[in-house]
Amino acid sequence: MPITSVITLKADHEEAHRIITKMAPLIKKHGATSVRFGFCHSGSRTGTVSVVNVYPDWQAYGRAAQGMLDDKEFQGLLAEAMKAGEIVDRSLMVMQEL
Repeated sequence: MPITSVITLKADHEEAHRIITKMAPLIKKHGATSVRFGFCHSGSRTGTVSVVNVYPDWQAYGRAAQGMLDDKEFQGLLAEAMKAGEIVDRSLMVMQEL
């Protein structure tokens, strides 16, 4: 079953988009089948941005996590992202097609 990672940040929309756009090919290189970026327009998280990554299964997620940990380019961009914003939530979900 697919694993979905959702990371929500308080960050400037444009700056976050610029950084995530650079990170997306690296995230996919390490096994994500999808990387999406969005800005929340309503609800309790209005003004935050979210990054949603999908992995085929737990094994792919684990390989990706280790690969990104060892990837110096990814780690540099992650450090840049952490300077630009603050993580307010992170969730991992096992998804099912209905």
